[in-house]
This record gives sequence, structure tokens and C-alpha cells, in this order.
Amino acid sequence: MFPCRHGATAWLGVAITSMAFMGIYAFLMVVARAPGFNLLFSDQEFFKTALVTHVVLAVVIWFLGFIIFMMYYVTAGTETKTVELLAAAGALLGVGLIVATPFTGPASPLLNNYVPVLARPLYFAGISVFFGFAALGVILRAPVLLKATFGGGQLAWAKGLSLLAAGAALIVAIICFAIAWTQVSGNPEIAMSRMFFESLFWGGGHVLQFANTLGLMAAWAILAKKIAGNEIVPNKMAAAILALMLVLVLAAPFYYLSSGALTVESRRFYLLLKAWGLSFGPIIFGLAAVKMLYSSGGEGYVRRGLALSVFLFAVGGLIALTIEGSDTRIPAHYHGTIGSVTLAFMTTGLVAMVENGRLNVAGKWLTRQLTVYGVGQSLFSLGMYIGGYHGLPRKTFGQAQQLDDLAKQIGMGIMGIGGFFAIISGVVYVIFMIKALSKRKPAAA
Repeated sequence: MFPCRHGATAWLGVAITSMAFMGIYAFLMVVARAPGFNLLFSDQEFFKTALVTHVVLAVVIWFLGFIIFMMYYVTAGTETKTVELLAAAGALLGVGLIVATPFTGPASPLLNNYVPVLARPLYFAGISVFFGFAALGVILRAPVLLKATFGGGQLAWAKGLSLLAAGAALIVAIICFAIAWTQVSGNPEIAMSRMFFESLFWGGGHVLQFANTLGLMAAWAILAKKIAGNEIVPNKMAAAILALMLVLVLAAPFYYLSSGALTVESRRFYLLLKAWGLSFGPIIFGLAAVKMLYSSGGEGYVRRGLALSVFLFAVGGLIALTIEGSDTRIPAHYHGTIGSVTLAFMTTGLVAMVENGRLNVAGKWLTRQLTVYGVGQSLFSLGMYIGGYHGLPRKTFGQAQQLDDLAKQIGMGIMGIGGFFAIISGVVYVIFMIKALSKRKPAAA
């Protein structure tokens, strides 16, 4: 689908393919929650299937695919080997298997956290293939990234170390999945149940959030340098921050060996690991980005994308402080944070395509696209917060929501408007990127 001779183009193609399909499922989710439209839907299994597929495409494949793209983007001067392109092709195959699963029969969706599943062999094959080839992509590019960061390649540590640590987090997450599998697969009482997959993906799922956050920090560093001409933080500061985050990542699988995957202590440990490990790094990088935004002049799509990304991350963090119980304040929180990551990645992708001449779109249209997405995600999170504050449970759709008072209806109405804005913006972004990726260039790009 995407003509390429470089790993950056190949992995961006994987990420954009995932984004295109996740938008389709996002549309179904927004319609199923919006007041009035929700009454048209009563089949909870259908929308749970859509939710599982959307989440996996949005917060696993899109994020990891883009992180690996950035590893190639910042080392674009080094030639891509054929095996590296094959790794991207294998990951794309995994995406195809996941997308195809809902069309092969009853999907048996299970809404466990982080990596929800469709209890079908094709889905398990797809997610395994994707993780395997994504890990291969990281392993193949890591030596080039190491050399560029420490071997005189002049790559700032805020970028190089963030991406190396993100790649390490992916590998460690897979190790956590493997250890948890050995510990839960021998328990017949929970075999193939929601608790089975909750325990299987709990620790590794938390580690994947380190990968996503480290990818966000790398994108902020790329964008901050673009608008201000300076690195987001000095090398020594970046090294201290990222070394501490990497230590926490590397500690994750060892806790399984002492506590096991099915204990309350294990669940608490990984919650605390994420809560503490993902606080200081993005806060320091975010404050540095705000300072650079304040001191640098001009508007432009890069500035707008970075500003909105930092804003959404702050919104998601503030909402997290208000969470009590299992209501829609939880998705309000994580749609703020994942919206922040998506905005940073969107903007970085646009920068890459404009820089190499693949995308020829007026800057004002790029600014508008990013603005609409940022406003949409902000409204989406606000609506979810209002609904959750008034007791609306999470993971319910259609008629099961019981929008029985005005506050819930207002909240879901705001959510619906914001969701449609974000989806429209996402469609425009995918069109931009497909146009750019499909353009043949004489140079390896």
C-alpha cells in the first residue's frame, strides 16, 4: 500500500493503517453513547467488540508503531536493511488479523484493562504477530539509535534515550506477559475468563504505558527543538530522568517472581509503579515545553500541536485526581492523556512528511486539523467527566447507559460533539498521511 525504501515510511504506514481502522470503531463508540442515538442500540456484545478493537488499535498498535517510526525518523541517515522492512510488514500482518477478527464470527469480547481481547484464535494470532514483529523492529534499530545518541551522532539524549527506553519498555512488557502466562495458565478456575486476561496483561500493560509516555516525551523533544531551536532539556538532565524511568521499567518483571500475577499485592505494585514512574518525567518535559512555547514567537501547526498536547496531558492528569470508583471519569482521564500522545504523534508525523517533501498542504490547514482534534478531545474528556461525576458507569453503551437525568445527558452530549470533532479531524489526518505516504520520492524515504 505504501511505497517505501526506508523503515520510517514503513512503520509510519503501520501506525496510520491502525489509526484509520481505529477511527471507524471510534465512530461506533461515540454514536452508541450519544443521547438519542444510544436508544437505537441494545446489543452490548457488538459494541464491546467495537470497544476492544478500537482500544487495541488506538493505544497499543498506533502508539507502538509510531514510536518505532520515530526511532527510524531520528536516524534517517542510516540505510534501512531488508529485514527491517520485513519486520514492519509482519507487524502490518498482525494489524490485519486483528481488524479481520470481528468479521469471522462471534468475537466473545472481554473488557480487561490495557490489552482487552476478543476470545478468538485469529485475534490472539494477530496480537502475538504484532508484538513479535514490533519487538524485532526495536531490536534491529536500537544499535543505530545507540550509535546516534552516544557515538558522536549528535542526537540529543532527550530524543535518543527516550526512544531507547520506550523500546526497552516494549520488550519488558512482552517479558511480563510471558511470565504472567506461566503463572495464570495453570489455574483452571479462571481459564480464558476476564480475570485470566486481566492478570495476564496487568503488569505488562502498565509497562506499555511507560513506552507510550516515553514516546510522548521524545515527540515533545522533537517538536520543541523545531519551534525554538533548542533542546527541551540538557543532556545530563535527560539522562537522570530517563535512567530512573528505565530502572522502574526493568524492575517490573522481577516483582512477578516474588509475588505472582494473581495477588492483590501484585496489582497494587504495578499501579504504584505507573503512578510514580510516569509523573516526574512528562511533568519536567511538559514544563520545559511550556517555557519554550512562551519564549518562542509565531504560530504555526508545530506550535499549536505541541501546546494542545501539553494542555491535554495536564487535563488528563487533573481529572485523575478526582477519580472515585468505576465511572466515566476513568475514560475521561485516559482520553486526555492518550489524546495528548496522539496529538504529539500527529504533529511529529506532519513535521516528518513536510520536511521530506511528501506533504504539500498549507500550514493553516495543518493548524486547523490539529486544533479541531485538540478541541474535540478536550470536549470528549469534559463530557465523560460530567457523566462520571453524576454516576454514569464506564464500559456501558446504548440503552444500558440509562441517561436518566439532565446532567448525564448534557455530559454525553458534550462527549458526542467532542468525539465527532476528534473523529473528523482524525479522518482528515489519515487522508493527509495516506496522500504523503503514497507519494513516490527519488530519495530513500
